[in-house]
Amino acid sequence: MRCKICSLSDTQWEEGDLDEHLLATHRDEQPAIRAVYADRYERLFEDGDPVIDPGTETDTAADETTESAATGNPIDAPTGPPAESGSDPDPDPPTDVESDVDFEDSYGKKWFMIGVGGAGNNILDAVLLRRDTLRRNNENRALIWEGGLAGYGILNTNIAELEQTYYAQEERGYSRQQLMMNSIIGQGAHGYQGMGRRWDHGKQVMERDFEDGRNPFRERWDMDPQTIQDAQAIMFVHSVTKGTGCGSTPVLARKIREEVLNNDYVISKALISAVVIPSEGGNDGMSGGKARVNGVVGLARMSAAVDAIVPFDNERLEAAGADITPRIDGLQEYNPPHYADLNRPLVAFLEAFTMSSTPQFVKQDASMSIHGDVFDVADSFRPVEDKYPLDLDADHRPAVILAPVLGRARGETVNRSQLETLISNALYQNRLAKFDPETAWGGTFLLYGPERKMGEVSRLVSDGVARDILASEDFLDAANQPGTESVDIHVEQLVTPDLDDVYLWGTLWNPRMPSLERMYEHAKNIKEGNSQQAENLREVWEYVEPLFSCLGRENMA
Repeated sequence: MRCKICSLSDTQWEEGDLDEHLLATHRDEQPAIRAVYADRYERLFEDGDPVIDPGTETDTAADETTESAATGNPIDAPTGPPAESGSDPDPDPPTDVESDVDFEDSYGKKWFMIGVGGAGNNILDAVLLRRDTLRRNNENRALIWEGGLAGYGILNTNIAELEQTYYAQEERGYSRQQLMMNSIIGQGAHGYQGMGRRWDHGKQVMERDFEDGRNPFRERWDMDPQTIQDAQAIMFVHSVTKGTGCGSTPVLARKIREEVLNNDYVISKALISAVVIPSEGGNDGMSGGKARVNGVVGLARMSAAVDAIVPFDNERLEAAGADITPRIDGLQEYNPPHYADLNRPLVAFLEAFTMSSTPQFVKQDASMSIHGDVFDVADSFRPVEDKYPLDLDADHRPAVILAPVLGRARGETVNRSQLETLISNALYQNRLAKFDPETAWGGTFLLYGPERKMGEVSRLVSDGVARDILASEDFLDAANQPGTESVDIHVEQLVTPDLDDVYLWGTLWNPRMPSLERMYEHAKNIKEGNSQQAENLREVWEYVEPLFSCLGRENMA
């Protein structure tokens, strides 16, 4: 059994049953008990005081049977992966690392990941399915996700989309009634059918959840505030083409900062947005004017609420999908067919980003199967923050844009020539968004692969060869910098088991992105009009200009 307020399982409670746990641990959170366990609240409290001694035995099993019958679903959410035909699923991590990793402790793990809207729900499903695929195949790489995910959850305004997710059906085992409590944005404020591509509506329903002192993280949603606080960083995965992802996510990020995180920190916890932007070619059916306006609005509002944004576009994901194809069993069942293929390289990118801090969640006396350099989430964007011009309004300094790349080298050896080919593959053929590498302010890169191939790669990194190639005029062209600031390039390395090839993962800082510039010009024209859309744009334009004015190396200090 798992408490739906704090998400701890009964093996982690100090108390005997759920009633005792609620009274001992959540006695001061009565609104949350009333919202999540209404029948128990009536039995346990009268006029705000407990009426049952925590030591008194109660007929908990009978109560849970009644609840199960009422909802048609088990009360406890199953945590193991679904069974596959002809296989013997093993939900446990590999035995050779299980004793070395504290999977139950969320403190210091890399991400608390939240999928918002239909696209975000699909991406988080793909992440969970990837984790469970590695588990079932007993791969050492399972500990990337076991140790990387402190927690996760999905949110949406559309109940039908929520019901179709792996998260709802298998990870949690939720009924529709339970989804309404645990995963709906704006409960009671709309008809649960989505926002109709209106970002302003998405904004309004998310704000409604926090009105009058309410905090859905404590009162309703199945995401534990303590686990959010424990994680190194919070990652939001979402789209900016529709109303929910575009409108709700910036409000959510701001509310997490204000209502959930410890505001005593000198340096605030990192918040990252992994966002799908509109494609230009129209293959995904979302390249119309409304999608482009939503893209500008969503990116600009997110840039005021988070520290960094990783933009992906579907055309580039489709191109990379021919080369980057991680195994994700069951993905076609839970992701729409076209998006299942697009999400594979996206998940591979997130997996490498998660893997970069692997040694942080392995005990010091463990022999690590994944080992090498370590960089934290903040290392991906903090170095560029002091490159912003001093005359940029501090209240509107935008998030760092992290342009994503992921390349693959299949050869048996990786010498200097093959490394150049790998870098070209990552920065051009397999870049996951359209951008000009030579306009970036710098970047962070990770080379990883099997031990037998990483010896020569390690020498190329240690000797500075990898950095010199990346800095050359064929790639980042670091010498071509008109200002006084340097173009910094950081290269790290990891040995990763169960891989056959060497990969290059990277994020390039604030490059010019032609597709975003065209979106900006379109929105700028709309803003001068006399429509409601134009008025909505004018209201948020103070966030738009700072973001788009910082793209391109000429805008460094």
